[in-house]
This record gives sequence, structure tokens and C-alpha cells, in this order.
Amino acid sequence: MENNRFFPALTGIRILCVSFIFVIHLNPFNSATSPFLYSISNQFFAFLDFFFVLSGFVICYKYDSIINFSKKNLYNYFVNRISRVFPILILLVSIAYLLKLKSADSNAPYLLKEYFLNISLVKGFSSKYHLTGIGPSWSLSVEELFYILSPFIFFFTRKKASNLMAIILLFYFIGAILTILFRNNDEGFFSSYDFTFYSTFFGRFFEFACGIHLAYFVKGNYRNSIFNRIGKNALLVGVLLFILTLLLLHFIATKNNTLHGVDSWEGILVNNLMAPIAITLIFFHLIYHNSILKKILSTKWMVSLGNCTYSFYLIHTTFILSLLSKYLSKNFFILYFSVLAISFAFNKVVEEPLAKFLRKKLSRS
Repeated sequence: MENNRFFPALTGIRILCVSFIFVIHLNPFNSATSPFLYSISNQFFAFLDFFFVLSGFVICYKYDSIINFSKKNLYNYFVNRISRVFPILILLVSIAYLLKLKSADSNAPYLLKEYFLNISLVKGFSSKYHLTGIGPSWSLSVEELFYILSPFIFFFTRKKASNLMAIILLFYFIGAILTILFRNNDEGFFSSYDFTFYSTFFGRFFEFACGIHLAYFVKGNYRNSIFNRIGKNALLVGVLLFILTLLLLHFIATKNNTLHGVDSWEGILVNNLMAPIAITLIFFHLIYHNSILKKILSTKWMVSLGNCTYSFYLIHTTFILSLLSKYLSKNFFILYFSVLAISFAFNKVVEEPLAKFLRKKLSRS
């Protein structure tokens, strides 16, 4: 069922991306004294795109054989995905809401509702709830819907790249229809086109599609003359295009007087369409060509740190960060390395053992 070829640099790059995302939430720059650096740092949400493109690549490369719809293959695939995502999500969300319940002004029924929306990841479809609980986990709603739909996506796209484009347009259409149908509801589900196309799977599928396209190129299913033409220059072109993405997001935010470029439809278009192409070129380089960057990202330490990024992503805005900030230091670098160390330990002691235990118990041979 699985293709077990390993691309270490694609794991190592995860820690770089999640570190840039950390910068957004604890922006170390001052808006008065360093306005450009402050604004550019606020556009680092674009680094989330790396994870969506990477998921499209990894899931397609490893699991596209699930399209045969064998019950055992499908079952084991979903066991792998669930054991990877939900155990520590439920654990950390549960602790967060238990702490909230202790506060004097807590509303238990409302918190219970929020709690179930968080652990089920349904919150990611609502502009009202998507930042509740562990805020960044809204993006897991995007990931999980891709995991659920991937067998059907691979079934229609395995042989023809044109079918992948058709699926992209189909999901955009579904997103628009859902927004038309639900945008007036009080709970914020699919509340606006901006929300649907930035925060839900239906607007972000192009990122996964870029990863799928690259995976099928590597597997020999697709051809791509652009990859062949750019060749060894893929890293340079990809990095320059991604820098251009950040600059455009900065200028859009400045023009619209907003904190983030993606707070407007122009920024969403730049983020959702330009950044994934840049990232795909970077990944192409990391798979096919050698460079100092690839050597660094492929080292044992970078791969180990890359493996702890899911823990880091969930932990870095939680009660753990609040406790560190209160009792240890408010210094950006001390907080960063403290969260990184805790995430590394949490991955080794809790995340990986728990996932392996569940896979062993639940998987079918």
C-alpha cells in the first residue's frame, strides 16, 4: 500500500516553515521602529502553504494505491491519518478547555460546544469558531478534509493532469455554492467568500493539487516541461517567487491598511495561487538536485526537528506558551527555543509513542 521512499529534506524544511509561523504570533519587530520588518513578518502565514503542498505530495506519493478501494487499504490509511492527528489534538484541546472551565466567568455549556467543535475540527468551517481553543488547529480542518477525499481525488487524477485541474475547479465551485447557501447563518459557517477561500479546503485545494502534481511527476504518471526547462534553477526561481509573494502581500496589506495581505481578496489570490507554485519548485529542487540548503535540511537534527513540527504547531500558541511567558521570560528567542525543546520532548515521549500504539492496535494486516 505505501511507497516508503524517504525525502529527508522535505521533512527538514518543516521546522523552518513552522518557525516562520511562530514569528507571526510573537512578532519580535516593532511597528513604529521597524515598520517594514513588522509588516513582512505579518505575511508569514504564507509559510502554511508549504504544509498543504507537502501533504498533497506525501499523501499522493505514499498512498495513491488506495484508489483500488480495498477495504483493508482504506481502513489502514484512515487509521494512520487518525492516529497521527487526533490523539495529541484531543489531549491538548482537553487541557486547554479544562483550564478555561476553572475561570470564574466560564460558561460551561458554551465551552462544551466549543470543545466538541475543536476536537471534531468542525470549527474550521466557521469564522465564528475557527480561532477558538488552539487557534492554529483550524488548518487541520483543511488537512483532514483532504485526507478524507484523497481516495476519490486520486481515482480521478492518477492518469491525467487535466483531470486534476478539473477537480480544482470543482472544489472552487463547491466552495462558492456552500457560501451562497450558508453565509447568512448565525454560527459563521462559510460566512463569506473571503473566509471560505482562505480558511477552508475548498479554497485551498490548489496547494494540495500542486503537491499531487509533483508526486505524480516523480512517480512518472505526469509530464511537466516546466520542471525540465528550469532544472537546477528551480530553487532560485522558487525562492524568488516566494519572496515576491511576501512582498506583494506586504504591499496589499499596506494599501488596504490591514495587518495581513490575506485580509483582502487580492492577498488571498496571491497567497493561494502564487505561493504554491513557488513552493512546488522548491520541493522539486529538494527531490532532484543537490545544494547546501538540501544538505542542511537533510541532516539528522533537521529531520528530527522536522518530525516534531506538529507538536510545535499545536503547542506554540497554547497555555504552555502563556506559562513560559509568565514564569520564564517574554524574550522572543528564549520563548522560541523553549517551545522547540518542549515540542521535541513531547513528540518523542507522547506524540510518536501514542501514534505507534494506536496504529499497532488498530491496523489490519
